[in-house]
Amino acid sequence: MAFQPPRVALLIETSRSYGRSVLRGVARYSRLHGPWNFLLTPGDFAQAPPQMRDWHGDGVIARTLDQSMAETLLEMEIPTVFLDYPVENLPRQKYKKERCADLTSDSVGAAQMAANYLLGKGLTRFAYAGYPFQRWSISREEAFCDAIASAGYETIVYRPPLRFGRPLRWEKEEPFLRDWLKSLPKPIGVMACNDQRGRELLDACELAGINSPEQLAVIGVDADELLCELCSPPLTSVALNAEKGGYLAAQTLDQMMKGETPTSRHLLVEPINVVERRSTNIELVEDEDVAEALRLIHTGLLETLTVERVAREIPISRRQLEVKFRKFHGRTMLEELQLVRIERAKQLLRETDASMERVAKTVGFSATSYFLQTFRRRVGLSPSKYRHEMRGE
Repeated sequence: MAFQPPRVALLIETSRSYGRSVLRGVARYSRLHGPWNFLLTPGDFAQAPPQMRDWHGDGVIARTLDQSMAETLLEMEIPTVFLDYPVENLPRQKYKKERCADLTSDSVGAAQMAANYLLGKGLTRFAYAGYPFQRWSISREEAFCDAIASAGYETIVYRPPLRFGRPLRWEKEEPFLRDWLKSLPKPIGVMACNDQRGRELLDACELAGINSPEQLAVIGVDADELLCELCSPPLTSVALNAEKGGYLAAQTLDQMMKGETPTSRHLLVEPINVVERRSTNIELVEDEDVAEALRLIHTGLLETLTVERVAREIPISRRQLEVKFRKFHGRTMLEELQLVRIERAKQLLRETDASMERVAKTVGFSATSYFLQTFRRRVGLSPSKYRHEMRGE
């Protein structure tokens, strides 16, 4: 009998970068260890299981929003990896250990990373804005508040208004969020539960006449590059290694479809780093020349950017700028530029298959050998080793 590739349903949102990254990880696993045939249902968070009379599949990886959907998936009696729905929450009478696993974002780790980042900015006032009824948002809120409390500060939490027990549409909620932002003491650092909420915060700030980041520094989660760059100002965000999570989810599903005991039934999507953008660049209030130099370094085209080019744009001597930059920022301009280049290189290594020569050139290193040396010194791994570890290979 001819080989029949496994049929796998992917009930994962394609409208958001997190879901797309998980799907990239699944696709990469299939490419390396498959092939698999996929049933894909594009869209947002709301997903519907396939009808069994129309689809006779071997496995499912699914975004699970409630117990009703979880029970429907269990009734299919095929191996399933649940996204953001712990297997401990599954109904015991239908739950079979050998056929279930879960993939969950490390909300605690992401919130702690965001808290430490804002604390490192020297802020002493903090707030959190999330979504009601979302487990991951509530987990991030609790972890953020705990981290801020451990540093000796309190967190002001935004409670979205409800109508008949349900969240309001954005156009109805926005005035409430705007009033809440106006009431906050300033300056303040705010964690948004994800980049979408971060964008909403920044939109409300603009309407309320609140300057960001000078009065309100905002950090989100997911590091959706398109969404973050479309914000005004561009949004700082915690990056999650969702592609590696997708790869591990596919690996675990493969083990269950083969009747094997999975290596782990509880998979975490780990936070990687903070991708800094203008929404938290609060050094801008310290010195205008340093602020402009930072803006140029963080927003310039890395392939052609140099310290000399930055200095030419500032109306003081390069020597004066270097002294002020180190005084107010704690690093030299060259050190800052190298950090930005390395962070961009890490992103390219995680998200693309570009060669080392192409990565080095894109981020502004004149020689690949110098890039390899600098990357290893700053990260502790070679670029190729970093790529493999981040992808779970």
